[in-house]
Amino acid sequence: MCSSMLIKSMQGGYFWGRTMDFAASMFHDQEAGGHIPSQIISIPANITVPAQSGEWESRYATVGVGTAGNTILYDGINECGLTGDLQVLMECSYADTDSLKSRGLKGILGEEVVTNVLTTCKDVSDVRKFAKTHGLINKKYDDGGDGTSIPAHYAFVDDTGAGVVLEPTDHGAFKVYDYIGAMTNSPEYDYHTTNLRNYISLDNLNRSHATNVGDTEIKPIEAGTGYGMFGLPGDFTSPSRFVRAMFVKNNIDEFNDDEGITTLYNCFKTVMIPKGLSRTPEATAVTDYTQYWTGYDLSKRTMYLQDSTCLTMTVKKIDPSLSKITFQDINLEPVVHEI
Repeated sequence: MCSSMLIKSMQGGYFWGRTMDFAASMFHDQEAGGHIPSQIISIPANITVPAQSGEWESRYATVGVGTAGNTILYDGINECGLTGDLQVLMECSYADTDSLKSRGLKGILGEEVVTNVLTTCKDVSDVRKFAKTHGLINKKYDDGGDGTSIPAHYAFVDDTGAGVVLEPTDHGAFKVYDYIGAMTNSPEYDYHTTNLRNYISLDNLNRSHATNVGDTEIKPIEAGTGYGMFGLPGDFTSPSRFVRAMFVKNNIDEFNDDEGITTLYNCFKTVMIPKGLSRTPEATAVTDYTQYWTGYDLSKRTMYLQDSTCLTMTVKKIDPSLSKITFQDINLEPVVHEI
């Protein structure tokens, strides 16, 4: 379970972020859901990127969050202001090399899509070209064990506010959708955009006046506070989180660039999942929850990363001077102001 959102400041600056909701721990010791050691990964421009899909040459410096010690990125941003992520999509499909080749597509492992796109694409226009020339190959990522295969779809946004969603649902090939400002998990993206029509009556206006039901006068609770969003779904399913994300991000107050990250973070409070609310029936000790949140200032090419156990954020800006791939641990030391 994951969510992403895009918001725009009064000055025209874009801020994009995502929650990583998963059962496996990423920045801590192993839990019941497993452990995927993760770090902040910086990839320079003009190097050969090692990858199991086949190495490629990077064009743009990139920084993001990914698996420790390799080049898999879950989300990130490049020096041009293009940002993006992967999220679970159970409808994901794959194909063998011959099938992809017969359609003029180059095979790529799904785990390496975000890294490839961010290091080779300048903007959303380039991402659309990538989608026309690549497809997911039916091969597991070699993780030193039985192999990993994460069914996923991908969202990318550039610093003009343009966005695109890539869904590998056509026998490994990508279906492409315009990103409308939010993304969650399954079902496919066109379901979510259609489902919004069920909530067309929602707005941000209170209902302070009483109404009559027959001869009975019905007064709103608490002078009508919050009634405009009455009926907004409150559960943590993907469709419900998508609806919440869309209506929250589109009804916030206007904000300045220097308020962008805090405004974005406050939007995400509505979709962050506390530990314990999404348990696996077959193994109740296993629970999906928000492992981390990342927010990106697209104009400043800067990432803000918050782990689930630490209110303090780790900030990382792209360093164009790097000449080799670097790995850094997130800072989990809390900083509080005592008075």
